[in-house]
Amino acid sequence: MTDSEVAVGVTHVADDTMKMTGCGSCGMYMILEGAPGKSFVCMKCRLIELMEEKIRGLEMQVESLVEFRKGFEQIMEQRHEVSEGKSSDLQMEAGLGNSEGRLGEESGQWKHVTKRTRQRKRRASEGEIELQNRFAELENEEGAQQVVTEGDRARKKRRAVSPIGKGEELMEITPNMSPRRIQDGLKRITRENGNGKNLQPEGTGDRLENSTVTRKRQVYVIGDSLLRRIDRPVTRADPENRRVCCLPGAKIRDVDLRLKRILKGAGKNPLIILHVGTNDTARFSLESIKGDYARLGRTLKEIEAPVIFSGILPVPGEGQQRCDKIMTINRWLRQWCYKEGFGMYGHWEAFMDRGQFSRDGLHLSREGNRLLGWRLAQLIKRALN
Repeated sequence: MTDSEVAVGVTHVADDTMKMTGCGSCGMYMILEGAPGKSFVCMKCRLIELMEEKIRGLEMQVESLVEFRKGFEQIMEQRHEVSEGKSSDLQMEAGLGNSEGRLGEESGQWKHVTKRTRQRKRRASEGEIELQNRFAELENEEGAQQVVTEGDRARKKRRAVSPIGKGEELMEITPNMSPRRIQDGLKRITRENGNGKNLQPEGTGDRLENSTVTRKRQVYVIGDSLLRRIDRPVTRADPENRRVCCLPGAKIRDVDLRLKRILKGAGKNPLIILHVGTNDTARFSLESIKGDYARLGRTLKEIEAPVIFSGILPVPGEGQQRCDKIMTINRWLRQWCYKEGFGMYGHWEAFMDRGQFSRDGLHLSREGNRLLGWRLAQLIKRALN
């Protein structure tokens, strides 16, 4: 067999494997290897469908915001009308009171007052000054004794409030003294006496012990191994109140089982962000994944906290079929979150670059981790503000 015959045979084999297929959406033809499915859709049409779905979601959010703004404006208008009515009534009452006072003073005659009209103060002559001794009562022994007895009564009342030993006049507490000053004085007295008695006035210790520091809102980011190395950008703004819980290999069922244990010390009304579902797309069907999400949603409603689901990222190392399955789940997840009252934040368009993934095509590279951490940090900032 000659070289030309071998080349012709290879050409026929290539023609058999490569076939021209038309897109069912835009009608453009493409040459693909193997036999594609009946309803083939090119990548551009998929991106357009995803963009349309996102636009519809944004339109629904805009409609809800418009309705909320209308309701808020109506409430503010009603309050403004009520406040205007009260202010007008007060002005009328004040005007009537001023007019009655002027009529009484001027005996029914109005007086025209201009800006430059000033009443000069009359300087009293030397003969008109009245001199009076305010302390004349103290010269009388009876008056002085009465003032002293009243002062002693007030001191005894103030001393009765403090639990200092009977007959001890160590410290006099006045109502204007601050708790810190009282504490310093009591410590000094304790050091001087050398005894360890508790000399705090009643109520001061309770106020200091019962004073609670207001705790900021807690934020929990929970998910699978894709959350590795994102704790720094997420928790940088508030390390004490933000937590990143990475569960390698976790599926939706695993997060559902561990969720209440993770949020045991979360405090009141924490913000929960969930990034899970990538491992489920490799093993389970669409119906099974939807059922797992539904069970997780019931658990979240029992917790009564705001929840935002993070969209599943593409998996370029697993082929086009896996990516199509993930896109279908993301579309369903957005609709389900809107129906159940949860939030949904997608990342598909931001992770289209192959360099953002590691060699296995599943986990993120350092650049991808930085991008995902930055996006989640921005999401938390918007959600809290």
